[in-house]
Amino acid sequence: MSGADQRRGVTRADVARLAGVSTAVVSYTLNDGPKPVAAATKARVLEAVRLLGYRPNAAARALSTGQSDLLALVVPTVEQSYFAHLAAAVERAAAAHGLSLIVANAMPDRVAPVVRGLVGRQVRGLIIAAEATADATKEFLAAGTPTVVINQASPIGSLLTLGPDYRAGTMNGVHHLIEAHGHRRIAYLGGDVDGDERVRGWTDALSAAGLALGPALAGGFTPADGRTAMRALLREHPEVTAAFCASDQLAIGALAALAETGGRAPDDLALVSFDGSPEAEFAVPALTTVNVPIDAMAHDAVTRVLDDISAGHVRYEAELIVRRSCGCQ
Repeated sequence: MSGADQRRGVTRADVARLAGVSTAVVSYTLNDGPKPVAAATKARVLEAVRLLGYRPNAAARALSTGQSDLLALVVPTVEQSYFAHLAAAVERAAAAHGLSLIVANAMPDRVAPVVRGLVGRQVRGLIIAAEATADATKEFLAAGTPTVVINQASPIGSLLTLGPDYRAGTMNGVHHLIEAHGHRRIAYLGGDVDGDERVRGWTDALSAAGLALGPALAGGFTPADGRTAMRALLREHPEVTAAFCASDQLAIGALAALAETGGRAPDDLALVSFDGSPEAEFAVPALTTVNVPIDAMAHDAVTRVLDDISAGHVRYEAELIVRRSCGCQ
């Protein structure tokens, strides 16, 4: 190939000339259809692609096929550790299918317009980990693009939803504090205390043990939220001996607030958290945590969105990982 050819870039027409076929046959070969290509012809085309170093134009392919090689993941923010780990897991799962991933940040009031923009880019599928508001749900259903909603506790209409068993996982964590360590005054820290399945699990575990509910302090899921919640807990509820935290990051902030008073877990207050993030193992002390199987959920989300499975709910067991923060060695 001449220097001029190299500068302008290799085209589908170049591949067709070298392989002795039409540009349509090149397209059928590379797109695996819509018309079949004989094995010997396909081999010639692929050899020409290799020799010329041809790279298909993704935008042109999307226009011609109506599909791109992109999946989209919508999260509230990648600044939270959980969603950063989730994005990495979804990206690995997408790459296993030869696809690239777009990650978009969207708080609840921005999910619907963000989804419209991603659909306009002809993504192959949408994986939604942001809050599914009523307006956003309408947008998912109207888009016509395969969509999976993850981190979801329960079904949403005709959408496919995936999520950990928040209630059962939390119940296991609280039950461990009661049965293994004898705690009777157990608080709940973080998140929305109205309607969250983790709160329901905390409530049900205490009720099953015949214990009164401890204080529930609403808030976010970040270390700063955990520090604020723990300060309030220590100030207003000195009778509490243990707490269940809505996220590992929140628990890490709670540990910091406890240390500020000269206290530490589990001697002064035992902690169990939810997520199973890598950071939980390296907290001081290491956090006992309810583990969300992020890799399995990411794999299934990608597989199901590509298969366009459009309805149902898949619930994942959330396993308790016992470490030092609740009193275990």
